[in-house]
Amino acid sequence: MDILKLVLPSYSGHMLHMKDGERTAQMFPSWIQNYQETNPGTVFTVHDQVSVGDRLWTRLSARRGDGFTANGMNQSRFDGELIAEEWAIWSSWIAPDLPY
Repeated sequence: MDILKLVLPSYSGHMLHMKDGERTAQMFPSWIQNYQETNPGTVFTVHDQVSVGDRLWTRLSARRGDGFTANGMNQSRFDGELIAEEWAIWSSWIAPDLPY
């Protein structure tokens, strides 16, 4: 799957839990790939999701194979079927030196 097909070319992502957490559409694929390589086997669970107009709010958790769990909140703003902008924050992966 071409991950760039999920976001608009003008996409802007705000990863509030990370130093320098801003990402563009061009950066999006490498962020996802780096995350997957750094955290193999992570399983995401969606606990709640609410959609209002062009916004989607998601409360989720991520659990790695070593038992580490983090809780997150994500808000996505859509333009048609593509993500135009998103805001995310995670409770346990709050560290400025994370590689992803």
